[in-house]
Amino acid sequence: MASTDARVWLLLGVLSAGSALANEPLLGAGVGNADTLVSEGSKLFNRKQYPKAVEHFLKATRANPANLGTYLQLARASMLAKDIGRACYAYRVYLKAAPDSPDRKKAATEGDQCERQLKGLKKAPVDLSAKYVEVRATFFAALDKGELLGATGAAGHLATLVKDGFLGPELGEMGQKLGVAALAQANAVHQKALLNERVSGDSLKSARPLFDVAASVGASAADSRVSFLDGLAELQARDFKKAEAAFTDAAKADPKNREYQFYRALALYQAGERGQALKILDAELKDDPRTATLRAAQAVNQSPEAGAAELERLLFGTRYPPEK
Repeated sequence: MASTDARVWLLLGVLSAGSALANEPLLGAGVGNADTLVSEGSKLFNRKQYPKAVEHFLKATRANPANLGTYLQLARASMLAKDIGRACYAYRVYLKAAPDSPDRKKAATEGDQCERQLKGLKKAPVDLSAKYVEVRATFFAALDKGELLGATGAAGHLATLVKDGFLGPELGEMGQKLGVAALAQANAVHQKALLNERVSGDSLKSARPLFDVAASVGASAADSRVSFLDGLAELQARDFKKAEAAFTDAAKADPKNREYQFYRALALYQAGERGQALKILDAELKDDPRTATLRAAQAVNQSPEAGAAELERLLFGTRYPPEK
């Protein structure tokens, strides 16, 4: 059973991490270029600017958690920055993850020295090991249930681990799993919408944060899918101007997807700009049956004669085209 302290840490972490890191990249390229961060950290280390070097190496472990050498550099910089607790933890992570490294023997000696110093401190830093175990367990439990969003979802628990300095290749693996799950949920909403299945407003609104979660762990960047689903949400809310703007953004991001142009025209049509809607459909979906239907509806609105002529063309023109 988890200790009382671990439960308190878990609660405080969940409550704070959701707001502290909600809009920040957690892992991957969004954090920065790992090689550049390591290079800058090394320069700072050589200048004996150890606290700043620690900051760069720590960000590098988030940008690329699989790069084991960065943990050793972080440990050494933390040691010289007098952050003994972080140094010992980084040494442990490195030694566990790199059993065959040629630097292991020296690192093990340094790690032992660090542990002795840690034990000799009058006021030892808080050991977060119990909290890490607790939060990792809640992360995977939420992930298994498909609960990804919010402070109590998998994304919130991962943010807690990042905020509290959890290190290791496992962090990258957790981020990858979260990114895959978030994209799967968001893409399912997008696919239903493209197939004209009924999608609730709440589902549409959940897609953007799901894509944001995926981007925060390096899985995907916001793209046409986000704009399209935003447009559908605005369409349901009958804000046709915002809907048309969102569909326009989607069409620009993915010109090959003609459905985005159709929905752009639909937003204009529902806003009363039928001529502009037909102009877009004629340009982008000339042979689409929906374009012909709108053209006929527009003709009916102009006059009975024009409507009759267009309906005749629509009904018989395809099957019995005029002789040339």
